[in-house]
Amino acid sequence: MLRLDPAAKKFADIYSSSLPHALLIVGQKGSGLRTYAELLASNSGTVLMRVVPEQKTSTSVPGISVTKIRELYNDTRTHLQSPHFVIIDDADAMNHTAQNALLKLLEEPNDSIHFILTSHSPDMLLPTIRSRAQRFDMPAISELDSKKLLTSLGITDDIDIKRLLYIASGKPAELSRLSNDKKVFKELSEQVVIARQFIEGDTYRRLIIIQSLKDDRAGALKLVELILLLLRRSLAASPNTSLINLIEKLVQASEAIRANGNIRIQLMRAVV
Repeated sequence: MLRLDPAAKKFADIYSSSLPHALLIVGQKGSGLRTYAELLASNSGTVLMRVVPEQKTSTSVPGISVTKIRELYNDTRTHLQSPHFVIIDDADAMNHTAQNALLKLLEEPNDSIHFILTSHSPDMLLPTIRSRAQRFDMPAISELDSKKLLTSLGITDDIDIKRLLYIASGKPAELSRLSNDKKVFKELSEQVVIARQFIEGDTYRRLIIIQSLKDDRAGALKLVELILLLLRRSLAASPNTSLINLIEKLVQASEAIRANGNIRIQLMRAVV
């Protein structure tokens, strides 16, 4: 069972009384957006269909294709006697064409069909989609609730608890995932050490880390994401201009790397 912040519990309680045609749930990775969407739908009616990003294969690219969205047309035209829900997980994984296809569905509502979209990057969705969906920002759970969740998952080692809270406090799905996968937890703990070295180290140390990532696009993106998480925590605790500037540069570097930019050049531009 997903552990919820009081605000998320309250929204879940009132959602069934309003049932907007489209809902957009926004939050950090590991916040449990998909599980929360399932909870809202199952509490209010029946899940008609779930759409999730397709995995990359030799003949396809990752994401949600326009074909997948167009398949919803026939399935959502029939008027049903009770509320039915279409959950689109990681909706920002839709390409532009797929988003336009979804927009057509949202513009021609069937009163018995409701859409629940989840997104970690809502700015990647078309403004017209965002304007047609009620938005709910998934709040983080408290540190106390994070500790209670770890206890319920059988985590008793004080060092493991401190590391898990440092990495994923406030994000119940991420806490559960790391608690159940020791290998991933160990790898992520090692990445946190490197991320801290990157943040606290001098230019030479940063260049060494950048050089080690020059041929690893996925690894570079994961490390930048972790560095940004740590920097934003530091910024929240002690705001300063230099942190803001570094965050902005790393966000730009991440976007460029994601768009197939040169890993080494983009990271060097951000920190040198």
